[in-house]
Amino acid sequence: MAPPPKRRKLAIAPVDEIVFDNDARHDFLTGFHKRKVQRAKHAQEIAEKKVKEERREHRRKLREERQAEFQRALDQNRKRMQELNGPSESESESNPDQDNDAEWAGFPEPVDYEAEYIDENKYTTVTVEDMDPSKEGMYKAAESIDRVDEDEESPKTTSAVTKTPEKQTSTGNDRSQAKKKKKKRKFRYESHAERKITRMKERMGNRKQAKARRAT
Repeated sequence: MAPPPKRRKLAIAPVDEIVFDNDARHDFLTGFHKRKVQRAKHAQEIAEKKVKEERREHRRKLREERQAEFQRALDQNRKRMQELNGPSESESESNPDQDNDAEWAGFPEPVDYEAEYIDENKYTTVTVEDMDPSKEGMYKAAESIDRVDEDEESPKTTSAVTKTPEKQTSTGNDRSQAKKKKKKRKFRYESHAERKITRMKERMGNRKQAKARRAT
């Protein structure tokens, strides 16, 4: 086997002079704390960005969940409404031509009849009429109800009116007698000297009572 070829050394131009930058050397030697603070600040900024991104992601997920819940609630409400309405409306919506082709039988007959009920000594009559949805019909129905209520309450009001004068006269006499009985008591403030005298009397009385108790 042939010997391996010799590698040639690359010719490197020699450096004439090496010069140290004293300012850069001073910054490097005295800037350990400064660089440490910069690294901490940079790490804090990165952490804040991550927290903001996590919050945005959390809010986005909450919005999606709320929208999904709202959509589910809407679907459930629609299903319940369809169950309550029954198959009649669904059939009518699916086949509107059949409803239009059906013959019109005219207006329905109005409901208007009377029924009598007798229970022992009570006699009542019940009238059932077809309700008019217009404003005039509602107004007439309200007037008829008010008339019935006035007829029922009329004897009660007359009896109450006849009884009120006696109550008024009796209450007036009672008030006058109560005013005569109740007389205002006159209140008079004591002077400084009178208060001293009353205090001295109270103290003397208390002393006498204490002496009597000790003697017994």
